[in-house]
Amino acid sequence: MNALRHAFVLLALLAAAGASAQTAPRVVVDAGFVSQTYSTGDEQSVSQLSVPVTLGGRLAPGVTASLRTVYASVSGDDLESLSGLGDTQLGIGYQRPLGQAIVDLSLTASLPTGQTALTEDQFATSALLAVDDFAFALPTFGQGSVVSPGLAIAVPVGTGLALGAGVAYASRSPYTLFESDTSSYAPANETILSVGLDAGSETASFTLEGSYVVYGEDGYRGETFSPGDKAAAMMRIAVGGSMVRSQLMARYRQVFDGTLGAAERPVTYLRPSQAQVALGLGFGPEDLEVAFSVGARYYGSIEALSDDASSGDVAGALAEQQVLLDLGVTPTVAIGPNARIRGGFTYTLGLIEPDAASALTGYRVGGSLRVGF
Repeated sequence: MNALRHAFVLLALLAAAGASAQTAPRVVVDAGFVSQTYSTGDEQSVSQLSVPVTLGGRLAPGVTASLRTVYASVSGDDLESLSGLGDTQLGIGYQRPLGQAIVDLSLTASLPTGQTALTEDQFATSALLAVDDFAFALPTFGQGSVVSPGLAIAVPVGTGLALGAGVAYASRSPYTLFESDTSSYAPANETILSVGLDAGSETASFTLEGSYVVYGEDGYRGETFSPGDKAAAMMRIAVGGSMVRSQLMARYRQVFDGTLGAAERPVTYLRPSQAQVALGLGFGPEDLEVAFSVGARYYGSIEALSDDASSGDVAGALAEQQVLLDLGVTPTVAIGPNARIRGGFTYTLGLIEPDAASALTGYRVGGSLRVGF
């Protein structure tokens, strides 16, 4: 729901809008699969297979719409298998110039097509998906209805340079956590504030973004508790050429202290501080590229978000602090002016292995087909 990023992309394309408006596909379909498996040594392993499908298009000049749905299945050692659709994401955006600026109005909604009322065993599986270390493509099946209006504005402040700011609000509806309990879980509403800078030339670009999320209070079984506000910053530098392209990305996230409760919550464990850095190198023409990447992720001390969270499951087997190394390769092949096939494989290796925990290892493999009409 980052309307700010969308506004920056539009601003970067403003100079070429007259030409691209005639040649860009009116409808784009993107479908693929992602398979992920992670293990904590002799403890538990968990796997997810997800099949996302995204449809986007231009309804009228300046008006875009999108729909995304995903099917996923999850299994693992001593885990109840879980499968089905995730929540369906709908979005509509309206962009128009306002003087030299570009204004982006957006409305996104999440339809509750994913399963929410779970058995105790299914809930344990679902909570495991949301553990930050795994970075699953679908971290939760269902979170109830969400409606989020947003506003962003980007203003050029020099040749190839733009500043932007955005605000969005997410209103979340209550939903049922357990089949055996009719009590509704009321997730906190969110206010998202964003600022950013975007600079670019014909061969290079620089992006710097920051965001702050203000959360309300969750409510469940007569208790209220706060998930804690969240701040994040991201920097990306990209340099392109005809046969070699490179990209450097750095990201940091901090979740500030919230309040705990005795009741279960959909996200059982949290890494309050996270940092990531990644370097990518692409070789070959853009229509037939092979990109290699190496990155590192740091996760601060793990915290249980409910008083009765157990440390005996796979989350308890993770390192108290986690450093993960990601090695990846991504081939991309254009099979026409508006069609592209992309594959990917990433191997993950945990670099911290104290006496009380095994190093996390795993892989992510996937592929997608993107077609424009």
